[in-house]
Amino acid sequence: MSGNPHDMVNDGHYEAEAHGLHVPHSNKAEIWKVFIVLFLLTAVEFVFAFAMEKSVWRTVIFLALTVFKAAGIVAYFMHVKHELKRLAYSILLPLIFIVYLVALIIIETQG
Repeated sequence: MSGNPHDMVNDGHYEAEAHGLHVPHSNKAEIWKVFIVLFLLTAVEFVFAFAMEKSVWRTVIFLALTVFKAAGIVAYFMHVKHELKRLAYSILLPLIFIVYLVALIIIETQG
């Protein structure tokens, strides 16, 4: 390991990995796959916005699709997918309760 800060790559591997530190790798194919899935979910939301009339079910569909999109963004672009499961659960489980609370509030205000 050299003391030069510009010499971070050694034979294609980061020095941090040599010391047992986790460095998430960028996989362009995976990023494009996530982008396409998020784009398709947004397109489905757009179709539902104009195809369905206002109802509780449309709100539930929007909330479900939004949760899937948020989970994809958090998992891939905030690198939670590469973290310990305990850390991921500590982020995702409260999110489920918050979405449930928001859904209840929206349903109650529409009635």
